[in-house]
Amino acid sequence: MGEQDTVTRILAVDDEEQVLSALRRVFRGPGFKVEVATSGKAALDLMSGQAFDIIISDMRMPEMDGASFLARSIELAPSARRILLTGYSDQESTIRAINEGQVHQYITKPWDNQAIRDLIASESIIKQELSETAPEYITQLKSQVAEVGAELKQATTYADLARDELLKQVNTSIKVISGLVNHLVPTPHGFTQNVISHSVAMAKLLKMDKGFMRELRTAALLFQLGKLTLGDELRGAKIFQLTEEQSRDYQSYALMGANILTPISGLDFASKIIADHMENFDGSGPQHLKGKSISLGARILRLCVDFQQLISGLMVKDPLSTSDACEYLDKYSGKKYDPALTKLYIALVNKLADIHPESQDKLILPNELEEGMVISRDVTSNEGLFLLAKSTELNAALISKLRAYIVSHPQELNIFIQPQNEKEA
Repeated sequence: MGEQDTVTRILAVDDEEQVLSALRRVFRGPGFKVEVATSGKAALDLMSGQAFDIIISDMRMPEMDGASFLARSIELAPSARRILLTGYSDQESTIRAINEGQVHQYITKPWDNQAIRDLIASESIIKQELSETAPEYITQLKSQVAEVGAELKQATTYADLARDELLKQVNTSIKVISGLVNHLVPTPHGFTQNVISHSVAMAKLLKMDKGFMRELRTAALLFQLGKLTLGDELRGAKIFQLTEEQSRDYQSYALMGANILTPISGLDFASKIIADHMENFDGSGPQHLKGKSISLGARILRLCVDFQQLISGLMVKDPLSTSDACEYLDKYSGKKYDPALTKLYIALVNKLADIHPESQDKLILPNELEEGMVISRDVTSNEGLFLLAKSTELNAALISKLRAYIVSHPQELNIFIQPQNEKEA
C-alpha cells in the first residue's frame, strides 16, 4: 500500500492565519498531509488541482462563508468528508451549512487537540470504506446506511445546538436576574461574586461533579432573590439591627426565593439549595431541618454567605477581618454550620489569604472617618456611581459630603483607608 493510500489529505480553510497554524500543528506527522487556504475561493482553486479526504472549514469568513464554500465543494469533491468549525452563537448558519454543505461533523471553538485528531481519523476511515470498490448492491447499501447515518447525525446536531443555545439563554437570564437583585438589594461591591467563587471552590475541594457545581453556582447567583419580597426596611437592614420578630420575617426570604424559582423547569436543585441555606445545623432554623437533612449545597452556601456578611459589616456591627470572621464560623460550628464543612472552608479561606494576602488597608464606617486619612481604594455606590478616587486624602469638606450622601442614599459604602505607616511613607 503506497503513501497515497495511507496519508489522510486534509484541506483547512480559515481567514485567520493563527487558526491554520494551529491546525497544522495538530496534524503534524507522517499520517497527515495538510494544505491550507485563507478563503473559500482559494480553497476551491486548490481543489481543482488535487484531491482531499477531509475538508475543514471555518463558518465565519469574508466574501464566502463556510456554508457557501462547503456547498460548492461538493461538486469538486463529492466523496470528501466535510467538517465545520463553528461557535455556539452560529446556530442558524451552522444549520444552513449542514443542509446545504452536507456537513458530516462540526467542531466548536476552542477545540481539544486529541479529540479533533480522533474525529479526523474516524472520518478518514469512513471515507476510505465508502470509496472501496464493491459490488453495486453493496455500494447501494453503504450509500443508504450513510444517508441514514447522516440524517441521524444531523438530528443529533440539531439537538446539541438547541441544547447549547437553551443553556446559554438560561445562563444569561440567571445573570440578568442576579444583576437586578443586586441592584435592588443593598449589596457590598463584590459580595455576590465572592459568594459564587467560594462556593464553587468548596465544591471542587469536595470533588463534586460539574452538574452539582453548576447548580450551586446558580443558587449562589440567585440566593438573594427572595429579598425582593421583603419591605424596604427589612431589605436594607443590617442583620444585627433586627428585632427577634424582624429576624423571623427576614429569614423567610430563602423560602420565598425558592418559591419564585419553582415554576422554572431545570432549577429544582438550585431552588432546594436556596430554600435550605438559612437553616441551622442544630435544627433551630426556619424549617427546623437538622444536620445532613439540610442539602449539601445549602450548607456550603450558608458558610460562604455568612463569611461575606461578616467581613462586610452586614452581620455584626463592625466588619471583621478574615481571621476574626473564621473565628466566628468556628465558634458556631455545630450550631449554625456543618463542623466538617466549616473546617474545610476555614482552611480554604486561609489558603486564599496566603495566595492573595489581605491588604493592610482597613475597612471603616463613615462615622469613623477623620481628616488626614487616605482612601486606599476607589469608593463607589451600589449602583456603580464613582464617589472618591483612590489616594484621596480626606478633609472636613469631603467627610461632610460623604456623610451627607449616605444620609440621602441609605446604603452600605465600603470605605478603605491606608494604614498610618504607609501614609507617612
